[in-house]
Amino acid sequence: MDQAEALDAAGDGQCVDAYFHVCAHAWQEMDAGAEGRGASHATYNNALQKLLSAAGRHQRLDPARGLKICNGGSTLVVPIDYSGFTWDIADFQRLHLPPTRHESLLSRYYACQGIGLPLVVERARRNCDALEARFYPERSFFSATVVLKFDSLPVDSSTLNAASCAQLTFYDPLQTARVSTPASERPLANDLTAPLAQMLDSVPRTYFAGFIEPSGAITRARLDFVEPYQPGKIPVVLIHGLYSDPQSWADMINDLRAAPGFLEHYQLWAYRYPTGQGFLQSAKVLRNELRAAVAALDPHQRDPALRRMVLVGHSMGGLIAKLQITHSEDLIWNNLANRPLETIETTEQTRGFLAETCYFDPSPNIERVIFIAAPHSGALTSSEMIGRGAALLVEPSPLQVEMHDQLIRDNPQTFNPLIERRMPTSIDMLSSRSPLLEVMRRMRLKEGVKLHNIIGCSHPLSLDGPSDGVVSVRSATHPCCQSVLAVNAQHAHVHRSQKASYEVLRILRW
Repeated sequence: MDQAEALDAAGDGQCVDAYFHVCAHAWQEMDAGAEGRGASHATYNNALQKLLSAAGRHQRLDPARGLKICNGGSTLVVPIDYSGFTWDIADFQRLHLPPTRHESLLSRYYACQGIGLPLVVERARRNCDALEARFYPERSFFSATVVLKFDSLPVDSSTLNAASCAQLTFYDPLQTARVSTPASERPLANDLTAPLAQMLDSVPRTYFAGFIEPSGAITRARLDFVEPYQPGKIPVVLIHGLYSDPQSWADMINDLRAAPGFLEHYQLWAYRYPTGQGFLQSAKVLRNELRAAVAALDPHQRDPALRRMVLVGHSMGGLIAKLQITHSEDLIWNNLANRPLETIETTEQTRGFLAETCYFDPSPNIERVIFIAAPHSGALTSSEMIGRGAALLVEPSPLQVEMHDQLIRDNPQTFNPLIERRMPTSIDMLSSRSPLLEVMRRMRLKEGVKLHNIIGCSHPLSLDGPSDGVVSVRSATHPCCQSVLAVNAQHAHVHRSQKASYEVLRILRW
C-alpha cells in the first residue's frame, strides 16, 4: 500500500496497478480465514477507493469497456458488470464519492458498512430523447456500490494474473444486500442517502425564482421521474408547496427508498412548478403532464399500475392534488365571472386557456391522495398579512399582463374584484377569504378515490386555534379522509418529519 500511495503522490499512473495488486492480496486474505479478516477488509476497501480515484485521473477506467491494468509492457482490461440497475450502462457518466458535507435538508442518513465502495453516479439528461427531454431532470443521481472480485486467485499471483481472473461489478444497493465471495457471503456496503446529498450539493434551488418570477424559463412547471419508468410499479407523485421546490422532499424520498419493499411496488415522480402563479394554472399543467406521461409510457394501456397513481401534496401542493380528483362543473368559472365563457370578448387562444384552467374532470389515473398540511380553508390570519406583502414581489409576465388587461377592458363589470384588480397570485388564492377555496370545498370528488391527511400541530395556541404556524388544524382538516395523523412539526417541516414518512408508508403498505 505504501508503494502505491508513493506512486500516486508522484502522479505516476503505475499507482493504478499497485492499488489493484493491493486489492487482489487483501481479497485473498479476506477469504483465507477469520484471522486478520477485519484488517484485510479495511485494506481492500481503502485500496479500492484509491484505485478507482486514480483510474479516473489516469484515464484507465471506461464504464463501457472496463478497467485497464498494465504490467511490464503488457495490458489487460478487467471487465465491468452491472447488477440490478434500472439505469443503462451509458448512464454511468460521472462517479462521485459520497459527500462529507452535512445537508440541512437531510435529517437522516441511511448507510451500511460492508464489502465494496459506495459511490454516487451522476448522469445528464439526453435532450435528443423525447421522453427524457420531457420527463427527466437535467441531472440525475443514483447509488452504486462497486466490488472488485477475484475468482480462483493463485497464491503470489502477478498483477496481470490477478487481472485475468478479476471482475469489477457495480451493484444497485437498493436491490442487492449481500454479495458472494469464494469463501462466504458478505454484506454489501451501501450509502443510500448519498445521491440525495450530492443532488442537494450540486443542483441550485429554484424556490425564490419560482415565486417572484413564475413565468421564468428556469422554473417552468414540469413532471420529473426520479428514476426511469418501471412497468408494474405505482407512481407516487410528490407535489411541493408554496415558496418551495422538489428538493424539499429529500427527507421523505430518503425514508421511502430506504424502507424494505417500497421500491418493489412504487416509483417516485416529482412535480415542479412556479409557486408565485395561481395554483389553478399549476393544477392545469399537472393534469396535462400526468396525462402525457401515461400516454408516452403506456400507449396501449397494458400497465394497470399507471392507473393507480398516488399524489402526495404538501401545503399548496395539497390543493393542486385536490384539483386532480374533483369535478369543476361550472363552479370555478361562475366564481370568477358573471357571464358564460363563450360570451367573453377575447381571443380564441385566451378562451382556450380559461376553459382548460376552469373546466375539468378528475384524472382517471389517480387512486389515492395524501394531504400534508394542506390549507383547505386558507392560511392563518397572521400568515396572510405577511403573504400580502410577499405577493407584491411576484412579477407577472408581459403576456399575462396583456391578457389580463384585455379581459378587464373588453368585458367591464364581468369579473369578480379579485380578478379585476390584477392577475391573481397564489397568495391571493390562499387567503382564508378567498372565494375559490370555498368553491373547492363544494366540488364533487372522483368516485372511489381514497384520501388521507397528515396535519401539523406545533402551535397549540394561535388566533385560529391549534396550527402548524401557517395552517390551522381546522383549515387542514378534510371531511372525506380515511385517516388523519397529527404531527408535532412546523408547517415547513411536517412533510420532512419521520413520523410523516412512516404514515405514508403505512398508507401505502403493500
